[in-house]
Amino acid sequence: WLSSRPDDQRPRKMLGLMMAVLPIAHVRGLARKPAMLRPLGARMLQVGDRLPDVTLYEGQPDYAKPVEHKLKDLTAGQKVVIFAVPGAFTPGCSMSHLPSFNVAYDDIVSKGVSRIICTATNDPYVMYAWGVASNVRPGTIMLLSDKNAELCRALGVAMESDVMVRSERYALIADDGVVTSYLPAVNAAGEKDSCQTYAPEVLDKLG
Repeated sequence: WLSSRPDDQRPRKMLGLMMAVLPIAHVRGLARKPAMLRPLGARMLQVGDRLPDVTLYEGQPDYAKPVEHKLKDLTAGQKVVIFAVPGAFTPGCSMSHLPSFNVAYDDIVSKGVSRIICTATNDPYVMYAWGVASNVRPGTIMLLSDKNAELCRALGVAMESDVMVRSERYALIADDGVVTSYLPAVNAAGEKDSCQTYAPEVLDKLG
């Protein structure tokens, strides 16, 4: 599903350009960067919770209309891995998080996982371009847009701001729609370790 034109270099050029300007934009924006916080009192996702019945969106080649997917349908009767990133085309997500699942895809599937889903609140067109630029193989990881922030808000991992709602970084394993393992980047004590959400940790939980 990645591209109907294998020679289309636009997404990869976009990634290179964004990586070049991100450090500059970050430094210039430090003073005015709005706080991105989980709402006060938000409940942390727990093992045993059922995934919400929300709609996610999958970008298509040639800017075709995105395909809608009900999360309930994607997870019913199956073992599924879901991981979320704060943003497509951002350094940690592009250089570490998504690549870890690219590399480990076959190993994860060999553990009985039917589907691996990556979500972010970027729109479906950006998610599609990110998949192309990141060399995600056709028919492997589904890069789905949570463009309305339904999923991250329902799971209590939304980081609200005046600019854009983003999801906290996490990974989870669900069996028939019920969470069996939850790996957040930020624990209950507020300590952050993004590596806890990467593919090797998911493989360890799968046994």
